[in-house]
Amino acid sequence: MARRTGKGLTALVAGALGAAGAYFFDPDRGRSRRSRTKDQAAAALRRRQRETEARVRYAEGKLEGAAARSSGAGEFTPEDDTDIVHAIKQAFSGLEFSTSDVKVDVVGGAATLRGQVEEADHIDEVQKVVAEVPGVASVESYLHTPGTAPPNKAASLNVS
Repeated sequence: MARRTGKGLTALVAGALGAAGAYFFDPDRGRSRRSRTKDQAAAALRRRQRETEARVRYAEGKLEGAAARSSGAGEFTPEDDTDIVHAIKQAFSGLEFSTSDVKVDVVGGAATLRGQVEEADHIDEVQKVVAEVPGVASVESYLHTPGTAPPNKAASLNVS
């Protein structure tokens, strides 16, 4: 087996350098090609610099957020009952069933739930989610399933 001497690679590199020289030092368009290449290289450097700066800003923001969370900032503290209602409705978005028919009222931190949900198991789940919302002192539920009377109306419907 013959040993390779690298002459082929040397010839290939020399040919590539010769072609690049002819391309950039062409008497007709060489100056514009050199100028365009210089501008494109500078633009690429600026682009990389912007990307690096953006990554640094992102990392700084992540660290700032972690520091804020560790000091207790960013925790929800409701200022009034309307804030609690919004927080409850936001908590409903994590449930895997529809709560569009559930009406929420909050007075003095006491949450009242009215309306209906599809299954009886969902009633307990909704109550649990509402009780975990910061600012909710108590939960009173008048939720019911379709076709059943609300708990606060059942006694009066049975009398008539």
